[in-house]
Amino acid sequence: MAKAAKRSYQDEYLQILRDLDGDAAGRAAGEAYFASSLARGEERCAWASNPMILDAAQYDVLNGAAVTMGSIMEKVMAKYHRDRSFRKLLGLSPEVEDLTMVPSGCHAAVPLSRIDLLFDPATHDFTICGITTGGIDGMAMSAEVNRAVRSTNAFASFAKTHKSIETFDAMEAAVLSVLHTYGKWANAEEGRNHPTHPSLAVLDVKDSPRASENATVVEVMQGKGIYARTTTFETLRIAEVGGIRQLVDDRGPVTCVWLRATADEAVAVGGAGLEALREATRRGLVCTVGGYRSWPCCTRSFLQLLGSKECQQLLSRDERAFLAAHAPDVRVVVPSIDLSEFYDQQDWLLKTADGHWASDIVYGGDLSKAEWRKRLVKSIKRRDAIQRYLPQDTTPVVTPDGERDMIVMLGLYVFESKLCGIRAVAGEGATIAEWDPCYNLALMVVRD
Repeated sequence: MAKAAKRSYQDEYLQILRDLDGDAAGRAAGEAYFASSLARGEERCAWASNPMILDAAQYDVLNGAAVTMGSIMEKVMAKYHRDRSFRKLLGLSPEVEDLTMVPSGCHAAVPLSRIDLLFDPATHDFTICGITTGGIDGMAMSAEVNRAVRSTNAFASFAKTHKSIETFDAMEAAVLSVLHTYGKWANAEEGRNHPTHPSLAVLDVKDSPRASENATVVEVMQGKGIYARTTTFETLRIAEVGGIRQLVDDRGPVTCVWLRATADEAVAVGGAGLEALREATRRGLVCTVGGYRSWPCCTRSFLQLLGSKECQQLLSRDERAFLAAHAPDVRVVVPSIDLSEFYDQQDWLLKTADGHWASDIVYGGDLSKAEWRKRLVKSIKRRDAIQRYLPQDTTPVVTPDGERDMIVMLGLYVFESKLCGIRAVAGEGATIAEWDPCYNLALMVVRD
């Protein structure tokens, strides 16, 4: 039943586009929308004319995945923060581990995350590719692609026969989650704070790849009456303002920080600004949301940790079954590992264990046998993670240059353990690092 519904929706929309010869007029309307939209500076990916369409049952599967993975992350991170021997299982660098242990006073260990996965709409099966809790992006673009596609002639035609079509605004949901986290922060009721109107700094590194989206965050927050601005580590310091010690930047006191930089980026920057943020967070001078306490979830070491007996003991039977069915086969390469197990290069990917950057992914099938084995040896010193590669089905994607078969990866935006949006990105190649160009797809749920 699910397969028939999925194929019907996808084929129906594709046929509409074909009947309209690609809907050039609709595409132009979408481009005109983007020219004045909040995502106008996002150039990492183009957008596709056809959306990814889920039925109610498919959405329920993804919603269940978001809720279950949110619960698992909260349990594992609670254990991580209270148990030194458990932390050692991840093998993070001392500098990064130190950052992850700064208490934030927030009610959730993982308030903001994105779970990337490959989903088979026909069988409802999926495999988790990775988790992001720092450096989360794509929220503005995914919301704006939804709006752009809804402005096309093809969508208008599709909507005539489907009256219940839902899309998501992950950016709006993220902003509301940050404000809700601040409102429940341990020191939210102190005199220098305001539970609903913080002085909020969107913090990132200089020349961040998220700069455009950071500007969008500020625009959305300012639209809600929040005093918000972007800032960098170099501007931060602790100073006495009105007789009270506060975290400040070049534009005044800061009572809430939304951390957009990753932990490894922050360690690389270092300096007095990072130390000021660390100290202000520890002392409860500022609410730090999306903080580095949740960074371990981003690492490949975390995906390996989920299969350990120490982790399994924390989880319910259903959560253990969920991981057995959907967690990837990941192992961190250590000197004692038998590399010959991974000589079948078509079956494996190498990824940086302590980070989540797509550019650090190497697919064995892209290298010669000699190159792959040489890279395996290097992986020991680099402390890489090796992950089993699963060939993926493709789906038709309508680009400005025509229709092409591509792999689609979904990103579940999980805010405060709830599914608050879904990103769909398509491309060609064994890894997303090879998806150049890649295409954002609108994501819709049809509840006919």
